[in-house]
Amino acid sequence: MAASEGVDLEWAIVEKIQIKNNKIKKYSRTFSANILDQAEKCVEHIYKFSANKKVDAWHSDDASNPFGVAISAKPEPKTDVVLKIGTKVYSVSVKMAGGVQLASGQGSSTAELFEAAAKQIPSAAKSKVLTSIIKELKTMPTRLLSESNKKRILDEASEKVINEFIKSGKIIKDKSYEYWMKENKELLMESLLKYINSDKEYATALLYEAMTGELSLAQYKGAVADSIISPKGFHIIDKKYVESVKSKVKFDVRGKSRSGITGLAFRIDLRP
Repeated sequence: MAASEGVDLEWAIVEKIQIKNNKIKKYSRTFSANILDQAEKCVEHIYKFSANKKVDAWHSDDASNPFGVAISAKPEPKTDVVLKIGTKVYSVSVKMAGGVQLASGQGSSTAELFEAAAKQIPSAAKSKVLTSIIKELKTMPTRLLSESNKKRILDEASEKVINEFIKSGKIIKDKSYEYWMKENKELLMESLLKYINSDKEYATALLYEAMTGELSLAQYKGAVADSIISPKGFHIIDKKYVESVKSKVKFDVRGKSRSGITGLAFRIDLRP
């Protein structure tokens, strides 16, 4: 899924509701048939949830929303769309049909997520195993070079960059993407999954934080999500909802290349 498609769905939902409310006459941009179909399903779920109460909608970028600011956060807000249903305001995370990315970021921001969840659970806060996992996440490298990008760096990069990654024609071991994945990923994932499976309460708190950003994004106005919309339904994010999707969760570490340099991204996904 291209990132732009996700943004298109957010705007299509908002503008469908604004057209219903006669606030605008037509869409401000061209949406694909797939996006319009998904937006239609999302809007149907919202109106079903509203139980005939008045529905208003704003995109998170629109500063005229009830929070009075264009919503932003680091690494990014969980709120994509703001709804007002009757007198109640909902900060909504928008997800497309299919697999859903709950969180994706560098090790440092992922570590903050894990730490925020640990604050909720006394057993987790005291766990040496979890402390060790968080330490591993914090030190996950942000600049590595893969064999597939070696030629590109040699051909295009500055001498400084080449010297950072390559010595005597070979990628320096500590800077090798393949070496890191082989030596570290399996051990990290094994210890993480073992811990997640052993502390169900922490697993729930972690997924809740990944969906809402309740603690990690608390300082950013409007950024914390309290609900989630997809073509499958509109849901308040609570313990019951988190428990219902827990079995579909997948954790992974993947490489993300930019200009030939690979950073590691830790992902939490929901399988379809």
